[in-house]
Amino acid sequence: MKLGHRGSGFGLRASGLGLRPARRGDPSSPLRSRLSYLSFLLIIATAIVSPGPGSARASEDAGPEARSPKPEAQTQPDAQARQEKFTYLLRTYPQRPPAVTLAQTAALIEEGPFAERDRAEFWLGSAKLALGERPAAREWFARLARDYPDSTWVQRSLLGLAQAAAVERDYRASLDYYARAQASRDPAVRELARIAVPQIEVQVRRQRLGWLCGALLALGLLALLLASLRAGWSRAETALRALAPAREARLLFPLLAVLALASLRQDPAARGAALELCAVGASLVWLSGAFLRGRAMRLPMRALYACAMLLLLGCGSYLAIWRNDLVGMVQETWRAGPD
Repeated sequence: MKLGHRGSGFGLRASGLGLRPARRGDPSSPLRSRLSYLSFLLIIATAIVSPGPGSARASEDAGPEARSPKPEAQTQPDAQARQEKFTYLLRTYPQRPPAVTLAQTAALIEEGPFAERDRAEFWLGSAKLALGERPAAREWFARLARDYPDSTWVQRSLLGLAQAAAVERDYRASLDYYARAQASRDPAVRELARIAVPQIEVQVRRQRLGWLCGALLALGLLALLLASLRAGWSRAETALRALAPAREARLLFPLLAVLALASLRQDPAARGAALELCAVGASLVWLSGAFLRGRAMRLPMRALYACAMLLLLGCGSYLAIWRNDLVGMVQETWRAGPD
């Protein structure tokens, strides 16, 4: 995930901090692309020049008022020093652990104002977002909006808030943030929001389809369970006897177990989808076998039943792929073909 873009002045790439984004593997999402490494060389050196004895004597001769500088005279040099330190931290952050840079920047913000304090708050929020610490990122973005409501960094923080909501699949909130970003005065923010909105709308359609498939699968499994129990009670069987696996299930269960074990060597997204598919398949085999025990179906009903089982299997497959963020990868594989 890249938290800045060329020409926007975001000033942060997650990989430069050695950060790792949250685990979400959908290649179609703009939030989940690979990180590229960025490093800077140290180009600023600071020198501290101590005043000579002549200046100390002049201060003593001038009296107490001259020896006690006014607050305004102190504020400007302090702000300049904080600005220089922030610039130094930005340019040298690959040279230290990310937590050290973030802690030093946060302490610098607490010390007082400086020229790019709003950028520093945005920078911290973006870094927290890249680390997957979304609550902390929201806190920094909210503080930025309170401290500098008219800053351009507030408008750019809307993109980060929209991304955080999208990662949590709160697409309604994400679209709201992108709508506010499209009204920004910054043309780069408007363009990025315009590009992201269609992708979020695609995610909304996938989410609704996932909910529909989950509801159909749950209703189908519940119907098979109740019908099997009812048929068992009509034959004066206990619940355990009525739901005993069929002979076919005893052959398929070991095969599904082998597939589940083989999936443990895959990456987390593929492993999760494979395990969920095996669980759905085992449930359908078990309940379908219990439902068909002792039932004599004619050809039209058999065809209808087979179509219903295929529908439930398709719903379970899509649900497993969607829940593990593999819809985009499956679509690209289908279009391009396997390697």
